[in-house]
Amino acid sequence: MHRRAALGTLLEQLERGAGATAQPRVLAEAGSRMHMLDVAQVEVVEADRNYVRLIIGRESFHARSTLQQAEKSFQTQSMLRISRSCLVNMRHVKEISRTPRGDFILVMSGGTTVTSSEGYRDPVRQYLERLKLAPA
Repeated sequence: MHRRAALGTLLEQLERGAGATAQPRVLAEAGSRMHMLDVAQVEVVEADRNYVRLIIGRESFHARSTLQQAEKSFQTQSMLRISRSCLVNMRHVKEISRTPRGDFILVMSGGTTVTSSEGYRDPVRQYLERLKLAPA
């Protein structure tokens, strides 16, 4: 019995150690196949009824979740809500421009373009202000 307890303790320690270094992953589907996705690679998360659409480059995946649940799953990333139905991983933003109304147009590293909504304009602007370099 002593060996079994020692082995159990060792396994727990290994699992804790592996969890600390492993990238968080989520399970999503594309077509009829399930895929394990690294959350760091996800560029955009969009609400789609009872699902969320996860965009990585030109690929799109679906997972049964709410946007609020997805936001919690992606806490380790620099996710910013830009509208009621869209989160973006700010690490993947390549280019930012403005619409005539003042909304932000974000071009992601994979080429996807998303636009902020009026209600989220100020939080997006404030986030971007924090990223600017201070004048010398």
